[in-house]
Amino acid sequence: MNFNNLYYFKIMAEFQHYTQAAKFLCITQPSLSRAMSILEEDLGVALFEKEGRNVRLTKYGRLLSSYVSKGFHEIELGYDLLHQFKKKDSGIIDFSFLFVLGYHFVPILIKNFLADINHKNITINFHQCDTATSIKKIKDGSVDLGFCTYMPNEPDINFTPVLKQNLVCITSLNHPLANQTSLSMEELLPYPIISYTESAGEIQSFINRLFSGCSKKPNHFCTMAEEITMAGLVSTNHNNCIAIVPDLDVLDSFSIKKIPIDHPNAFRNIYLATSKIHPTLPCIEVFFNFILQYANFLNEKHEDLSL
Repeated sequence: MNFNNLYYFKIMAEFQHYTQAAKFLCITQPSLSRAMSILEEDLGVALFEKEGRNVRLTKYGRLLSSYVSKGFHEIELGYDLLHQFKKKDSGIIDFSFLFVLGYHFVPILIKNFLADINHKNITINFHQCDTATSIKKIKDGSVDLGFCTYMPNEPDINFTPVLKQNLVCITSLNHPLANQTSLSMEELLPYPIISYTESAGEIQSFINRLFSGCSKKPNHFCTMAEEITMAGLVSTNHNNCIAIVPDLDVLDSFSIKKIPIDHPNAFRNIYLATSKIHPTLPCIEVFFNFILQYANFLNEKHEDLSL
């Protein structure tokens, strides 16, 4: 299939005159005639028939013209759409974020971004996923940027810290530790601790380091990928299990107690991950900079970044 010949046919179908169509295409009339002959030979049907000095479409030509016109119209729409993406004020952004950020922080962030009239032609597609999936999507190009935790050994990814979350211990309401106002890492050792899976990123290795000065290793009970399920299990007081998690507002709806941890490094960072490999559209740079400015605004205002 020769797309040049199909485009020549489209113009010929519009003019139905070789001289006029050739002039429009900036080619010679013999070249246009030869292209139409090749197309008719490939299809095995006549597309034009003579009508005086002009030509007209045969019934097969009219049939092909209807499909070719629709096809090139869609191609032109796609070209025009992508051509707009070189502008800062239009485009499509695929954005990923951790599940827990979808309850409050991300909706407010997006509301503020889209409130700017300069961003009205920017479309954002959302992807809720864990850190490992987010990084995979950024690397294969299906996601442009995303909120996640840090993952080591990812040379193709830029990690920009944007948010700080304090870590707390969560227990059931009738847990032996529930009445404590703060807890040392040593005080957590007697109780089964729910850990994060590897797909959650660096957070579990970071939590493990908080126990480095303790008299013994923590008692890991089971692994889970996210905080909502952890809080659900903790609330049942199963085996007096506990968990160390970021201080998230969404956890307040569970029958649990959130207890501050007495350790200078009891916090984690949320990062904005982007690819070092894939090209970046101007609208993605606009969104990236907006996120950094929004996070800095919260820091300057001493807002609660526990989300």
